[in-house]
Amino acid sequence: MKIAIIGYSGTGKSTLARKLANFYQLPVLHLDSVHFKENWQECSDEDMNQAVLNFLNSNAEWIIEGNYRRICPQRFQEADQIIFLSYNRFTCLKNVIHRYRTYHGAATRPDMAKGCEEKLDKEFLFWILYKGRTQKRKHAYIEIASMAKCSHIFKNRRQLWKYLKILGVKNYEASM
Repeated sequence: MKIAIIGYSGTGKSTLARKLANFYQLPVLHLDSVHFKENWQECSDEDMNQAVLNFLNSNAEWIIEGNYRRICPQRFQEADQIIFLSYNRFTCLKNVIHRYRTYHGAATRPDMAKGCEEKLDKEFLFWILYKGRTQKRKHAYIEIASMAKCSHIFKNRRQLWKYLKILGVKNYEASM
């Protein structure tokens, strides 16, 4: 099984990836952990591509969460399933504020590179509420989702929870 999880910032892509990885016993790659080095320094596209290719070549089955459409686009064609989390901007904002409160000043969250202290600034808030939610971006996500043999678009947590319940995933509400 190969699962790609995409969606807006703050939808819970990383949490869902960890939950599904545990359920299916699959390795997971969080693309933010590949994109950022310590102190939010960005990696080059070449380095990111190589890291994702290494992961793909090392694992017959996998879960990859994160957008970065230009990075290793063959992952979308290889995916058996693509999940697009398309929650409204205010849900995403609430989730990001909760994440900030949970991880700020604490250890780096599990889906990020070490040394990337949780932050919440005006630029990121603008991204969550406006810049990261353009119609062009939404259409690109939908186009990506259509590449898979099976795709799911969830517009809210209730839809996702119903899906996870059908799969038999336990305790999904508590961690999302």
